[in-house]
Amino acid sequence: MVKQAKTKKVSRTRKTRALLQKQLAMPAGFHADDSSVASLRDVVDPSVPTKQLSELTLVQRAQLVAERLALQPSFELAMIGAGMIDKQRAITEVKGKTKVGKLLIEIEHQMIRNLLEQAQKKAAPKPARRRANAK
Repeated sequence: MVKQAKTKKVSRTRKTRALLQKQLAMPAGFHADDSSVASLRDVVDPSVPTKQLSELTLVQRAQLVAERLALQPSFELAMIGAGMIDKQRAITEVKGKTKVGKLLIEIEHQMIRNLLEQAQKKAAPKPARRRANAK
C-alpha cells in the first residue's frame, strides 16, 4: 500500500516537472519595454526585465492569452451559458474581449500565476538538510 502511494507521488512529480518544462517556453508576460511577450523562463529570470501580470493592460492580457491558446495542441472547454468552446472560438472570444473572452483571460492568468509560483519554488535554493548527530 505504501509502495503504491510512493509510486503515484513519483509519477505525479514527473508529470509536474514535464509540464513545467513545456511551460517554460510558453508566453507568460511582457518584457519591461513592451517590445514582445516574455516566456515563463524570462519572467522567472531576475536578470530579464519583465512586467508583473498586474501591470498588464487588458489589451496585453488578451494578446498574451491568445498567443498561449494558439500554441496549445488542442483546447476544449464547456462553459454554462456559452456551450462548448474550442480553440478557435476561444482565441476569437479573447481577442474580442467579450464576456466569455474575459473569463478565459482570468482563467489563463490564474494558470500563469500558478506556473510562476511553481517555477520560483523550483528555482529557489533548497535549505541544507540537518544531519543527525552521530555519537
